[in-house]
Amino acid sequence: MDEREFVQRRQPDWERLTSILNRAASSGLQRLTREEVRDLGTLYRRAASDLAYARARASSPSLIQHLNSLVAGSYAILYQSDTRDWRGLLCFFTHDFPQTFRRRLSYFLAAVGFLLLGGLIGYLLVMQSKDNIDIFVPPGSDFRASLEVWMKGETAERRPDAERALYASGLMQNNIGVTFNVFALGITGGLGTAWVLLLNGMILGAFTAMMTHVQQHGNFWPGIVPHGVVELTETCIAGAAGLAIGWAILAPGPYRRRDALILAARDAVKLVIGGIFLLIFAGLVEGFISHSLLPKPVKLLFGITSAAVLFPYLFLAGREKESVPAKKTG
Repeated sequence: MDEREFVQRRQPDWERLTSILNRAASSGLQRLTREEVRDLGTLYRRAASDLAYARARASSPSLIQHLNSLVAGSYAILYQSDTRDWRGLLCFFTHDFPQTFRRRLSYFLAAVGFLLLGGLIGYLLVMQSKDNIDIFVPPGSDFRASLEVWMKGETAERRPDAERALYASGLMQNNIGVTFNVFALGITGGLGTAWVLLLNGMILGAFTAMMTHVQQHGNFWPGIVPHGVVELTETCIAGAAGLAIGWAILAPGPYRRRDALILAARDAVKLVIGGIFLLIFAGLVEGFISHSLLPKPVKLLFGITSAAVLFPYLFLAGREKESVPAKKTG
């Protein structure tokens, strides 16, 4: 049978399984009725079989992703510990978050593309004329005050630890706010998310061009790289969450728009929650390292080390469990 017939025939079971998973996620396995618990095991095995069938028939990526999400969610409820304890929190960071990142990798790459495109636009326009900086960093804005400091190369300074902690706290609050905006704007069909990514890229590109004009790259990058690697990566992760929501609205595929949106939102929330912890780290680094009096090579090395830890974590962590849910049980 073709994919459409396959979806139509199996859709009732998938919808029933989705309903059970949503109830279990909101109130716990112990709140399910006997019938729901019994159906969960049966529907899990059927969904695992459907996933194997879809993969063997080279079905559409969206269908495989949908089934993989159902199977993985069922497996997590049936065979893993309660995620409300500390072991569950550890499991989230060692498995759920990086696995979700990889499931939504295409959206992450799209977010990176929007950020880079914005960066290229900002850089080229300001390189063409210094006056174009006003387009991206208007006079009187907070960014303009920061730009003027960067242009003078006076960002490294000695501050009391208490003042640095307060500064880091403010950075975290601001960056988390940006993250939620990028994510929430996915409801616009992803257009708002794409615009925020472009805008952030254009501002960074404009800054970079101005550092070229005033020959301050030697001060600029040691003050950006230590926290910027993690911060920009997290911005794109939040962008992936927003774009996934937007795409579910615009192109739900063979599913009802509501079901596609629920599936995308489930992954998007995981990406946002995991990203918040990355922003906490980035805020501490910016407050205590990026603008400190540490030698510039040390700052750059810290940023490179952050990348060397972050990306293997995102791409490799939790892989040993990714193939487990697709197995049948007795």
